Amino acid sequence: MEGGSSEAVRATAVVTEVRSESPSVKGFTLRIDDPRFDFRPGQWVDLFVPGIETIGGYSMYSSPKHLTELRTIDLALKYSDWPPTLWMHEQCKVNSKVEVRVGGNIYYDPAAAAGGQEGTHDLLLVAGGVGINPLSSIYRHADDLHKLFRKDEEGCLPGRVSLLCSAKTKEELLFKATLDAIAEENSQIDVKYFVTQEKPGGLSNVNYGRINNAVLKKALEGLNLESLKAFVCGPESFIDGIETHLLNNGVAGDRIFYERWW
Repeated sequence: MEGGSSEAVRATAVVTEVRSESPSVKGFTLRIDDPRFDFRPGQWVDLFVPGIETIGGYSMYSSPKHLTELRTIDLALKYSDWPPTLWMHEQCKVNSKVEVRVGGNIYYDPAAAAGGQEGTHDLLLVAGGVGINPLSSIYRHADDLHKLFRKDEEGCLPGRVSLLCSAKTKEELLFKATLDAIAEENSQIDVKYFVTQEKPGGLSNVNYGRINNAVLKKALEGLNLESLKAFVCGPESFIDGIETHLLNNGVAGDRIFYERWW
């Protein structure tokens, strides 16, 4: 869920925190004071670095609530030699300034959050690698909606939310502590992890293997297929495989949402 946009507000952002999210991923908190800047969970930002012509495209992993309350967004960038990413990893520091502009047509913004025009629906989120970024934003937003609306208000929140995360190694399972904490506190939300290039051991709540047809079939058993919204993010082959498995398990094509990075 990355790309470019030409119509949204272009705002100045100040870096307020730089941290390590994994051996290959750095996290950044950006403060954006411009009140015109907002985003929907699942969207990305074009990132303009001073002195670099190439425009970066990175999905937010924080909830829109953070922007509303704190005027901040969170990004997590995997190391690469792509000019804006390389600058963020090697030169960006606290108080660095960049510019950002929201883009992306695939996002989660239920009418329920604006007054209940859509009935309650279940969510399935399937992430591969750093594809967890936009899905983390959706996951956190769903939790925020659960807290905002009473469960007996028809159409005012998502129903069950299931997140499946895949990474090569346990160390690359991003945001695990936070995702686990949300699931532990909210009985309507669950998260499962899958590691593809390590032998079993170390963490009891991690599965060793890929998110395959059997895994998705089991995940769908607890969800309402008629009202389901399934969001997928990851490499091209990952998206293609997950979409095929979802279709094979009875999920309608118009209920599967993804945005390719190329």
